Order: sequence, then structure tokens, then C-alpha cells
Amino acid sequence: MEHTTKTREQIIKEREGLANISTGESIEWTKSTCPYCGIGCGLIVGVSNGRIVETHGMKGHPVNDGKFCHLGKTLPDVFAASGRLTQHMIRRNDKLVPVNYNDAITHVANEFTRIIDKYGPNAVAFFGGAHCLTEEYYLINKLFKGFISSNNIECSTRLCMASTAMGFASTIGIDAPPACYADIEEADLFFIAGNNMAVSLPILFDRVVAAKKRNGAKVIVVDPRKSEITEIADIHLQIWPGTDVALNNALAYVLLNDGLVDEANVERHASGLSDLKEFLIEYTPAKVAKITGCTEDQIIKTAHTIAEAKAMLTFWFQGYNHSTQAVFKNNTLHNLSLLTDNFCRVGAGPLSLTGEANALGNRWVGALSHLLPGVRQVANYQHRTEVADYWGVPVVQIQPVPGRSIIDIIKGLHSGEVRALWVMGTNPAASLPSAKWVEDAFAKSELLVVQDIFHPTETTMLADVVLAAAQWCEKTGTLISSERRIELAEKVIEPPGDARPDHEIISSVARSMGFDKEFAHRSSEEVFEEWKGITRGRICDMNGVTYERLRGKVGPQLPCPDIGHPGTSRLYIDHQFPRPDGRAALLARKYIEPDDTTNEKYPLVLITGRLPWHFNTRTRTGRVPILNAMEPDNFVEVNPRDAACLDLNENDNVEIKSRRDSVLAKVRIKDRILKGTIYMNMHYGKSLGIGDRKSVNLVTNPAYDINSKQPELKYCAVNILKISI
Repeated sequence: MEHTTKTREQIIKEREGLANISTGESIEWTKSTCPYCGIGCGLIVGVSNGRIVETHGMKGHPVNDGKFCHLGKTLPDVFAASGRLTQHMIRRNDKLVPVNYNDAITHVANEFTRIIDKYGPNAVAFFGGAHCLTEEYYLINKLFKGFISSNNIECSTRLCMASTAMGFASTIGIDAPPACYADIEEADLFFIAGNNMAVSLPILFDRVVAAKKRNGAKVIVVDPRKSEITEIADIHLQIWPGTDVALNNALAYVLLNDGLVDEANVERHASGLSDLKEFLIEYTPAKVAKITGCTEDQIIKTAHTIAEAKAMLTFWFQGYNHSTQAVFKNNTLHNLSLLTDNFCRVGAGPLSLTGEANALGNRWVGALSHLLPGVRQVANYQHRTEVADYWGVPVVQIQPVPGRSIIDIIKGLHSGEVRALWVMGTNPAASLPSAKWVEDAFAKSELLVVQDIFHPTETTMLADVVLAAAQWCEKTGTLISSERRIELAEKVIEPPGDARPDHEIISSVARSMGFDKEFAHRSSEEVFEEWKGITRGRICDMNGVTYERLRGKVGPQLPCPDIGHPGTSRLYIDHQFPRPDGRAALLARKYIEPDDTTNEKYPLVLITGRLPWHFNTRTRTGRVPILNAMEPDNFVEVNPRDAACLDLNENDNVEIKSRRDSVLAKVRIKDRILKGTIYMNMHYGKSLGIGDRKSVNLVTNPAYDINSKQPELKYCAVNILKISI
């Protein structure tokens, strides 16, 4: 991509004054939902002469009430961006050459069939993006798990929300966020951990700020970095990276030791209290202060603030989930809510936040290797039987052993146990940790199929087949937000050239593999009607939802079991949980140090984050001039004391090296990070012309939480060296 020489201010001014439509040109408006983060903002999309010309926040929508962020405002520019895929391609003589749709589909189907016949079904795998539509993931689950008989289906939820899902499942018995956004206006305390909401989820952050001003709500922020959100914090616990479990245990210790817990009430709706009390003896504030870097007084004050709250709402994000003990972080955070009766009532409870538009929807539809549609588990015989009967296949067709996580798929490509990978709507060559290791794995594959909307990306450049897909507003389907609200994103314009909706591509491959009758759907609505039937009686029951009910209106929160049902705002308000004894679980979780260790050679800890004007690996936002101009290249934040010791100055070029690889960046000296840590953003790769060594994921660690298999992207031991370029 060519980079503009205009200043940031010039581009902003031009964009704000841009006339997207000609005088007198009529606009047709359609209700939709934002395709970026997972909070589900309602948008109004303006179309004129077959092109999207404007987007606005939907007034009256319960999530955003007309507001929307930088990314939503620039959605029309994505449709005019360079590099849009309009034709399918196959690699021949080491070059990607255009082919027609039928030839591309036939080639993919034939190669998958050949590999399955030769090596077995576990030799093929799938990895998709968590902004893809629920209908698409239903089809790929049906194809892989029901007919190919492979559980190797993964999506970028593994990098985002797998630990949250496992945390809910172990604490309350199922992956189902119980709280909702309306609780923001009812809470008098917000506990925000590992989450810079001001950047990642500004719409919800604005609601938190408004609640603080209106209700006098207090804010506790736990983050190793002083960020925009810490400016509103009443308490900022600037802990050493990765020490959240120890902190949460110390807070629980104070709550119990200081008599701030109604133990009789807790035992009515939670098990494990006596075991937890005995376990927490080792987590005194004095001991934990040495681990976390917080003071004893801060820990004690924070615990008392939690105890005094009438309604505490907890938010957490990737600062929790990108860790080798991420599930334990989730469990110990839930412990704080359970001990203080801040669970499943108005204004109180855990509210997980998702980074992609359909991260909850694709978990509920089964888009991870251990799941089946309808919040079911492949290891559960009854669940396998229910799904097999619904699909009309023998139960033995669905393997009882979970498939590979995405990190294990990469390991399988290296070992030869996995031979083919189909990628849809995501960019793993840039988003996965240890990027060179990932690239080497892709090079070893017999078949790498990449289905996307732009080329080049780091992953399409390595592909054997590239399938041109339709994007948001060029296809129809549903998404489920992090408060369980289902919304419809409708097709309002045609995809360019030969690009096709993802559900159509999946069905075409399935039919070409011989599954004509089972994948005869003529529309995404037919797919939805089939999918919703398998949710009956489940926590994600959507049998009261139809496309017609969603069209032009705000969707209900699930479960919504029948057409007259208004939806379900909050779950488990009766404190009856889907566990054997009907109670939630207080879980004693030991603090374990991160996988990567610092030493004399690698003395610093690298943490990662994101910017407000970029999304994921910039495959879309990096092509929008106004967004790209905000921050076109990566940088590294260094604490002033570390900079002085290392003789680093502002804008120096440096190499950051880990045990895996190295990355280049320019220095920014900031006192908002702890001495001994450095910070970089996750967005940058090499496909948009900024250089081959700007991706922070060259150095990050593929070690993962053994329970959730989510990698430790937020903690990496490194050194830093000034270089000349």
C-alpha cells in the first residue's frame, strides 16, 4: 500500500468534509450491526447507487444510542480500499493466478478429499475469524465434525475469549455471560482488569464514565500500564504483569479475614468456601505485595472498597485472557463477586467483553475444537448423540476426542500430522504468536486455502488457493454480542467481481465433496432456520428469533425460546446454576509465574495492546487513509529509567529480541509503564509496506493455558538494543 505524505490533520479534515454523495442523490437506509468489536453497536447504513456512502450510530439502540467509534465511522472507506479481492486464485509455478469460481471450488474439494483419503480426517483443519457470521460457522461445523469427521475447527476466539469461556464453565457450569450492559447504569463499583476500555470499547467506556458522574460510582482498575482508563480510576493497582491470580487471592483473603463476607449466604449459592478459606492462608497482603508490586495498604483498601459496594460489575479483557494461567484469573475474579453477593443481580456480576463481533456466537455454534453446536461438548456422549441425530449421521461419525487448538494445528503442520488448513476471514500469519514459526508451518502444508476480502495479507501471500469472499453488508447473517444479544447484518450491496458470501463458498465445497443433499441451503436464512433448531432448550435457545423479527429492529438477548418471548437480560438471577448441586463454584487457584522467564540475557517483559484506530492485524483499517495516518507504523514504549540505563532516546531505532525472534520499532519514552517492562501494539505485520520485521508476534510466546489453550501473548521476556537503520 502506498503511504500518503499528507499530515494526520490534513487527512482528518478532508475526511470530515468528504462528500460521499452527489447533490440530490437519494440514500436508502438499513439497520445493521457493527462488524468490529463484540459489543454489538446498532448502525444505520446508507446506500446510494449500489455503494455504501454513510454509516451512523442507531439512535435509540440499547447499546450505543446513536454513538459509534472511529472504526464504525470509516466503514464506507473499507469498501473503496485498495487490494479488494474480486477473483479467486490458485498457486501455479509459485504464482497466484486467477481462476473461475467453479475451478477454485473443485480444486479445494478434490485436494481435501485426496488428503483425507490418504491421511485420514484429522489431517485437515479449519481456522476462522470471530467476526464471521454464525450461519457460516454452523455450516463449517456440520461439514467438518459431522461429515468429514474431524474436530479440527478453530477460530480466533481461541486467541480472544477461550479462557473467559472456560472460566465461566468451571465457575458456573456453562459458557454464558450472566450480566448485561444495562447493569452499567445500575452499578456503584466497576472492577476493570486487563482492559483499556477507552481504546478497545469506547462506547461502553463512555457509559462507565457517565455512570461515575451521575451515580458517583467508583472505579478500580488493575493494569500494569497507566492507560486512558486509569484517569477515571479511584484505585489503580499497577501490578507486575501476570500476577492477577495472586492479587485476586489476596483480595479474597482480606474479605474473609476481615469479616466482610456473609458466609452463610455465600454457602447457599456457592460451594467450596471452606476449602478456599484454608487455601488463602498463603495469600496474605504482605506476601502478595511482594509478588504484585502493590502495597499492602492498596490491597486492603481495594478489598474494603469491594465489600462496601452495593453492586459491583466486573470487566476484563485480553490482559487476563492472554496468559498461561488465564482461566485461573477468571476463576479468582469470579470468586470476588461470589464472596460479596455481586453475582446475577441488577448492576452486579461478571461481564466479559469480546474483541470481535461474533466471539460469543461462534462459541455457541461450536467453532472451537472441543465444542458442538448449541453449547455442547464433543466429549459428551449425550451431546454427540443429539447433534448426530439432528444431522442424520451415525453418532460414531462425530469423534469423541476434542480436535487440535490452533497452536496445536500449527504444531501438526510442522510434524506432518496436519496436511491441509482452510483459513476464513482471519490472518494467522500475523495474529498468532511466534510468527516465523507459523510461516514455516504454512510452508510445510500440502494445501493452504485462504478465504478473505483483501489481498495481500500476511496469510494470503502464503496461500495455495485464495477464495474471494463477500464482506459485511455484501452478505446476510447473524451475530451475537457479549451481552447475548442477537442481531442481523443484512446484505445491502453486491460483492465485487466474483466474490461470494462465505456460507455459499462453504456449501459449494461441501457439495463438491459429495454432500449435496446435506448442504442444499439456498440462503443464509435457510441455514439459520436449521441452526436455531439445534438450540432448543439450551442456554442459547433462539427459537423465538426469525430474520423477520430482527429485520430493522433491535434483536433480543438470548435465550429467547419462542416468538412471543422478549429475550433474557440477565441469567441465573435465582442463583440456580447449571452445576450438579445447583451452586456456583468458589475455586482455589494457585498463582503460577508466566511461562517465559526474565534473566540477564532477556531482562525486560514485553506486554502488548491495541490502538483505537486499528483493528486486529490492520487487513481492513490499514487500508483506510484516515485510520492508517493516525499510527502508520509500530513503536515501543520504554520507561524513562530503563531508557536512561540503556542510553535510549525518543525515536531511536531499536531491535527487541526474545527467545524466538526479533522485531524492530522506534522508541517512545513513557512513564506510564512500569520499569522493567516495555509495550508494543499488536496490529502491525508486513503486508502493507512497513517492513518485514514490525510484527510484535515475531517475538511473542506460543505457550498456552493448559485448560483453555489460549496463548500467552501478553507476557514475553526480551532485551532491547539500539540499532542504526
